[in-house]
Amino acid sequence: MKNKVIVKDKDEWSSLANFIGNIIAKYADEIDFDSLPDPDVYLQKRYVYESYKAYMKFRNRKTK
Repeated sequence: MKNKVIVKDKDEWSSLANFIGNIIAKYADEIDFDSLPDPDVYLQKRYVYESYKAYMKFRNRKTK
């Protein structure tokens, strides 16, 4: 049995949301969500990179 979400209030975005939900449900087995990389690792790497860039910018400005 597939999970279904029923929204009583319809607006201009509900058709798009239903379409995207149906596409994800249809292809969930082929997408294989369990094999996708962990987003926390990516976000942590991005945070470290942005912090390093800010530090180097501050350091270069201080040494000049």
